[in-house]
Amino acid sequence: MLMAAGATTEPTAGDGPVRIADLDRAIGLLAEADVLRVEAAGLLGSLAGSGLAQWLGYVSLERLVAHRTGSRNRVAVELVRVARFLETHPLSAGALRDGRVSWANAETLTQAAAGDRHGRFAQHELELLAAAEGSSPETFDRVVHAWRSRVDAELDATDAERSWRERSLTMQLAFDGSSHGRFRLDPAATEIVAAALDTPPDPAHTLPEPRTLAQRRADTLVELCQTADGGGGTRATVDVVVDVETLAGTGEVVAVGRIRQELGRGGSISGPGLDRLLCDASFRALVTDGPRTVLAYNRATPAIPPALRRAVQIRDRHCTFPGCDRPHHWCDLHHIVPRNRGGPTTAENLTLLCRFHHGSVHEGRWTLTRAPDGDIQVSSP
Repeated sequence: MLMAAGATTEPTAGDGPVRIADLDRAIGLLAEADVLRVEAAGLLGSLAGSGLAQWLGYVSLERLVAHRTGSRNRVAVELVRVARFLETHPLSAGALRDGRVSWANAETLTQAAAGDRHGRFAQHELELLAAAEGSSPETFDRVVHAWRSRVDAELDATDAERSWRERSLTMQLAFDGSSHGRFRLDPAATEIVAAALDTPPDPAHTLPEPRTLAQRRADTLVELCQTADGGGGTRATVDVVVDVETLAGTGEVVAVGRIRQELGRGGSISGPGLDRLLCDASFRALVTDGPRTVLAYNRATPAIPPALRRAVQIRDRHCTFPGCDRPHHWCDLHHIVPRNRGGPTTAENLTLLCRFHHGSVHEGRWTLTRAPDGDIQVSSP
């Protein structure tokens, strides 16, 4: 299947009909699970001060629940914490049993009571329960935070200071060169980052499987980092050590000891991923044949010259994958013939691709070619 630039395709609904009945059944089961959890919390609350857990040989009721149910410790801790709260707050317990308050909002009420330094929760419990009825967890979280700020003038400043002090962003590299991590931002930074990453769905679905919200946010984060310097963008500089068999993609089985793809930040990367990374990066390549034989060592290949980059950006204006209009400053320069397979760094061999479609061409195995008239054509895998 060929698609010329500007063409669009209709999204597909999948291999079978949408199974609404299954969805309704799943939601119903989850609702039943919440009912059972409320009943369990009531029983655990009555046991919290009985010493039964210690009599059975456990350090705490939380550890007993975690061990007997196979749950993570944090899940058991949260369950017992809510159970203790409900045992001492009959109004909240009744609202939870009657279904007027969700389990998630009961967790928020528990946290509000635990953080109440001046005994104000009891005075405002009915008001908070009324706000919790029918509210989503996110909305009720904001209500409780506003309540805490209202009853304790010092709390807002204390929370702001704590949020600022605890700000962090951590990344953990995985074996394959990918990464995962976590972050914590203060409220002002959260607003800025959420607004920047809250991208709408693609205006044109050019592939059968459009990106999820999480995937769009991940792509947007990388795109923002690429344009952080306000100029040509932050691009990778890569040192690569790669076995010739891996580079060529030959053989179904390659000995692990012969795979030596080492990126600047550590980790390994697959052949298609390597092609994509090297499309728009300065790199050195050490090609080996086994652990001791060096076949070639290239000096650092320069990054794409700024003048050439700007010329391609002016010519293409946006991502050239059919139907995509992502602006040029959020795009990579893609070598139609890969540069590590002899493709020249010339205007004719370069085109703009956004991060999503750049990955689709390499990892997704779509084929991109330039027609004689200069238009970009794409063939599905």
